[in-house]
Amino acid sequence: MNKYLCATLAAALLIGGMPPAQAAENEMTIAEACAVKDGYTESEAPQLFPWLRVEDHRRAVRDHGRVLAWFSYPEITVVGDDYPALARELRLRSAAEKQALEEWADETGKMARELNPSTAYYEYSVVDRWGQIDDQIVSYALRNESYSGGAHPLHGMITVNLNPETGEAISIDDIVSGRDILLLALADVFRRQYPNREQELFEHDIDKALDDCHIAPNWQEYISWMLDARGDLVVFYSPYEIGPYSSGSFELTVTRERYPEVFRRSF
Repeated sequence: MNKYLCATLAAALLIGGMPPAQAAENEMTIAEACAVKDGYTESEAPQLFPWLRVEDHRRAVRDHGRVLAWFSYPEITVVGDDYPALARELRLRSAAEKQALEEWADETGKMARELNPSTAYYEYSVVDRWGQIDDQIVSYALRNESYSGGAHPLHGMITVNLNPETGEAISIDDIVSGRDILLLALADVFRRQYPNREQELFEHDIDKALDDCHIAPNWQEYISWMLDARGDLVVFYSPYEIGPYSSGSFELTVTRERYPEVFRRSF
């Protein structure tokens, strides 16, 4: 949903020009979500891929009508019968996320009722963008944000890369030729995309920060990556991963044109 439309809906709800139109007590409308969380948007629709659909599910914990805590998660489904394994994997992922967030709502809702926070607690994920999608890979990124008290919310990107034929997760090892050569490319990309910030952010340098972040031998398990629509590699770093919270997030794009030696194969 366009952020300006979201702002319009939120304003209308706050001034009473639009009723909440809740279908059930624990359901939450997009207008309510926009009103309680500035910057909230719905999941990006896969407009170029009609065989994929996404629907956001929002739930709220209320006290006398006021939202104390809420959560939202996207349900991604496959239209048609061409990719049954992928359809099953996406159903399992949606079900697991729903269960986890319902448990979060039960626990956090109890805490919110006791503390009566001025700002509603929340945990949500939305599809931020779709990447390469074809008969070899389905790649997309979720934007996640949560707040349950404290100085600031936590946020980051969660990436999903699946084989559409088998439904199995694709490892970064299937994409790049090795850890060391990837880290060299990422360091170079950082210096190109964020010039003059290396000395400001790191005690040593970006190379040391990346090496500490991606510790061998299981570095593949702790890297958020996707292939964009051009097949280039995008790696996301949330606050605290390679720098302090105040430095924000980083998004590094390793292109096949500039760094062909990084890539093991072409998807």
